[in-house]
Amino acid sequence: MTAMESGPIILAEQRVPIGAAQIIEWRWPSPLDITACEQRHMIEASLPPLAAEAIAFLPDVAPGRRTRVGRLFVRPAGVTIRSRSSGGRIRIVRLAVEPQAFEALTGDTLPTGEGVLRAGLDLRDGRVHWLMARLRAELEAPGFAHEALVESYALSLAIETARTLGGIAEAQHEAGRLAPWQERRVAERLAEPGPPPTVTELAALCGVSVRHFARLQGGQAAARIGAARIAQACDLLLDTALPMKVIGAQLGFAGAGSFSAAFRRATGLTPSQFRQTGGRRH
Repeated sequence: MTAMESGPIILAEQRVPIGAAQIIEWRWPSPLDITACEQRHMIEASLPPLAAEAIAFLPDVAPGRRTRVGRLFVRPAGVTIRSRSSGGRIRIVRLAVEPQAFEALTGDTLPTGEGVLRAGLDLRDGRVHWLMARLRAELEAPGFAHEALVESYALSLAIETARTLGGIAEAQHEAGRLAPWQERRVAERLAEPGPPPTVTELAALCGVSVRHFARLQGGQAAARIGAARIAQACDLLLDTALPMKVIGAQLGFAGAGSFSAAFRRATGLTPSQFRQTGGRRH
């Protein structure tokens, strides 16, 4: 049975509130070519001499462009990454973090723009590197208050990784506004029928953190989402004969009352008045 079939060998493991800290080893008898999309954020460091040179591709972001995988690397949840390596024995220390736990801890999502993903695959940050080294040492030789110390390293690693990648994301947006492709994705999503997106969803579409997306929108992200929802309501009121309750439900309002109140705040008219007057105020 190959390593691909049997999976990694877990040499050490400690569960923590945000996920799991592990030392694992693969044994590949031949060069490997793997495509994976993780469910957890993987903060990882290879452990020479049991390491191999590797390159990675981001097929859903920039097909064909290769990126060197460094000794310290991050693979965010939900991002498809294709990796190529010479194989052999490969050992790593890693922290696998549940995305919800990461967001609860840091107050933000992990940015996943192309530039950040590439930087994360060859992460060069002294604080993260030091924490990974300490985590490895504690997993290999548990000492007094082992569980508490591993947990503290894990929490610190998640926070420092968020800071580092967040800083990279901000530095790559010197103009302080969305790139054209990001703006196009936002506009297309806002124009889709049905319940509106959340700020978190729009940030993910743009590959940036929620906090950074909000800054790029000048603090008006929620207002923009609300305006798009009201614009859809106007179209449905004028172009269809759907009842107010149905329109409100389609657009994600809790009830007819909340829909009517929000619509009136935005337009100065109730939905019924808007439909009756064709959107004209008297």
